[in-house]
Amino acid sequence: MSNRVDSIKLNHWLNIRKTSLNVLNRRLKNHINYEITFNNLEQLDEHTIDQIVKILSIPKNFILSADEIPSYIYNTKEEIQKTKRPIKRGGIHYYNYYTLPSPKGYVAPVLIDILCPKEKMPVLNNGHLEPAITVSLGPNDIYARFAKKINKTNFVKFRINPDPKTNWVVGSNYYEPSYCLHTYSRATDGPGKILSYTTRSNIENLFDSKFNENSFKNMSKILYTDKPNRSFLLQDILNRGFNLETISKKTKISLKKIKNYFNKKNNLSFLDLKKICKIINTEPSFYIDKKFTEDAIGKYYFDYKDSLKTIRNFKSYEVASIACSARSPDLSGYFLKVDNNSKKEVTDLLDSNCSHYLATKGSLIFFSKENNKIKKVKMSEGDSLWVSSYTQHGFAGSGALIKISDGQNFNYLEKIDITNTYNLKKTLSRGRKDKVNWGYDIE
Repeated sequence: MSNRVDSIKLNHWLNIRKTSLNVLNRRLKNHINYEITFNNLEQLDEHTIDQIVKILSIPKNFILSADEIPSYIYNTKEEIQKTKRPIKRGGIHYYNYYTLPSPKGYVAPVLIDILCPKEKMPVLNNGHLEPAITVSLGPNDIYARFAKKINKTNFVKFRINPDPKTNWVVGSNYYEPSYCLHTYSRATDGPGKILSYTTRSNIENLFDSKFNENSFKNMSKILYTDKPNRSFLLQDILNRGFNLETISKKTKISLKKIKNYFNKKNNLSFLDLKKICKIINTEPSFYIDKKFTEDAIGKYYFDYKDSLKTIRNFKSYEVASIACSARSPDLSGYFLKVDNNSKKEVTDLLDSNCSHYLATKGSLIFFSKENNKIKKVKMSEGDSLWVSSYTQHGFAGSGALIKISDGQNFNYLEKIDITNTYNLKKTLSRGRKDKVNWGYDIE
């Protein structure tokens, strides 16, 4: 983040605050001795910027220029090795961590050397807010532990695929929900490694800056933690000034049935939800009860044999699925086999989510197309890429990668907002570089 004011961001916040550059200058005249224009923003000093954000009542970074997100970031195995840092736990050298490439400010995936010996019960960590996908990379099996009390669900062997014909599907993998306790140890005398792709939580700001303490406590008291969708429907009915008696009369759904639904004693059909949502003018699909594929502690484990069953042709590749969960719609991935020695440039991949690639075997060429120009990068085992949303790219050569995508570049909540946007074509044409004011006279 630079200290230069971005003209588009400043104009946007002038529009939001329903004010003008002329009004801003009048309010600034007792603090600075010159007028601000959209042409001299690069020359503003820190004092002036501080006064502007004070008047607009916003954090400084809301109007400062930011570096444009690149189409891709590439790190060699050697560059990744330089990020190595040892971690102690349980009185021993427990892990080595390595960070994979990501844009500044993004949550980045890590590689982890598993050093805890097989004879030692692995020491649990405390979990973290961010959901994750973890893949066992080998060369040997490891153990994963998820709770203090050991059973088949929470103490699992993460197996490596030993078949040389299919071992581009490297190993077992799992989806990990928020605050799932976890830890790892070796299952043999040999080394083990994992890829842990932790993504940003979309509710992080609720715990940080969006709610005050009183608001957060009140929300926590009235939220049904097992069926929060029902809490939100009840709250949205009240938010719009309706009571349940009125909803019952207008929908002809019995009041007892509605009350029992919100007391979690019975269900409502989707048709009933549609009737209620028509009255309060909102979208019914948001309030449907949800079910998820997961075990008793919320994780979804995928043995490498489960991944092998999903092998399929895709574009110019073979792919096989990695564990994911509807709880985190942006977080997903697959194993990718490349067997294309054509000298032609391959750019057959285009994803709405940003993606990380880790080369797991072979020699590859990565192609990226930007402004009708092709860039290419030679990759070897252990190299890694971050690729931005909607970047045309692809791979040639002979080898394999693990690809995992998330929503830090473009998340599913933003996609929902786009589907709700009126006159989307006009919004897309103006929203990116909008320099139009909201309609005041230029003095």
